[in-house]
Amino acid sequence: MADYKRLFIAAAFATLALSILLLTAQAEVRVCSTGCSYSSIQTAVNAAASQDKIVVESGTYREDLIVGRPVILQGLDTGSGRPLLAPEKGRIILAAQGATVQGFELAGPHDYESGNCTLEVVLPATIYLNDIAGSESICPGWPASWNSSQAMNYQFSSRVLRSRLGNYWADYQGPDGNADGIGDEPKVIDEKNIDYYPLMQPVENYRIQGEKEDRMELIRAKVSEPFTIALPANPSTGYQWNADYDYYLLSLESSQFEKDSSEGVGAGGEFVFVFKPLRPGKTTISLVYKRPWENIVADVRTIHVEIRP
Repeated sequence: MADYKRLFIAAAFATLALSILLLTAQAEVRVCSTGCSYSSIQTAVNAAASQDKIVVESGTYREDLIVGRPVILQGLDTGSGRPLLAPEKGRIILAAQGATVQGFELAGPHDYESGNCTLEVVLPATIYLNDIAGSESICPGWPASWNSSQAMNYQFSSRVLRSRLGNYWADYQGPDGNADGIGDEPKVIDEKNIDYYPLMQPVENYRIQGEKEDRMELIRAKVSEPFTIALPANPSTGYQWNADYDYYLLSLESSQFEKDSSEGVGAGGEFVFVFKPLRPGKTTISLVYKRPWENIVADVRTIHVEIRP
């Protein structure tokens, strides 16, 4: 079998070179139903400059869309799932060389019998980390890159891994021999449009920094009454959680890994910290998930603590 992942490297370098050529001062705006700079994705695109980032928050967006500028459209799960692009009558048309679409759920075509599609690629674009209903959702009029141009850190099934990442395709049937969450065979849309790193499960099953907005985690504690913080972990990968906290206000009573009893050797579980509040006040606990011998950080959590007498 051909090594499809190696074949992807040349295309990735071409996409990266294009991005460098288009790079300018980047602005960022948000789109959401209420309280953001824009409530319409199309209006935000029309007002954007080259390589501006348009962050689209959770919600359902039924507007037909023509992306005529090389912008970065990034969907962001703000607590109620990835934003859904579901044009009611037309489609989403990528008509700007260098446009990027990342972090969305793409609905299937609204009219299967007419051969319509949800996303049409008119000029070269980059499309990755999206949940796509299937091949019938795409009209690949021009070759596009269906993967991230560089390897990314991601957490899948309690394992921390690094790879380029593609999209989740509901109709993909390929194997995953090494259980890394990436298909061993490419997802072929046509001969010039190939996802070399198709995801085996919807994107929500991959923890990737920046793909989900972290909500403030607040613990209200009482002096001398211990509280626990439990985080997903798998020591067999070499990664471990480390805590940085205020020794004046908190005492770390214990920290240990608790394996999931339903899994076998090398399975994940939870790393449990037990803290005891020493005196009233407000403080922050910073938790970092990494290998001791590497600088790569797989996950970061920040816990705010309010301690009452």
